[in-house]
Amino acid sequence: MYKTGEQVRIKAGPFASFAGRLEEISEETGTLKVAVDIFARTTPVELTLAEVEKLDTPQRPWPDSSNN
Repeated sequence: MYKTGEQVRIKAGPFASFAGRLEEISEETGTLKVAVDIFARTTPVELTLAEVEKLDTPQRPWPDSSNN
């Protein structure tokens, strides 16, 4: 299963092939909120479990948002 903070790759939809960091998991709705860099801005994207896959190797370093 997925955990917040993990790196995922989007495999379907308009953001297919983008990598991002899992920010939120909603088990009630079966959706995930993934932070994706789009045009040099981090943007939250809501996706279903079927639209993402885990990345074994991080694509880029992500800042630790828990320090903000």
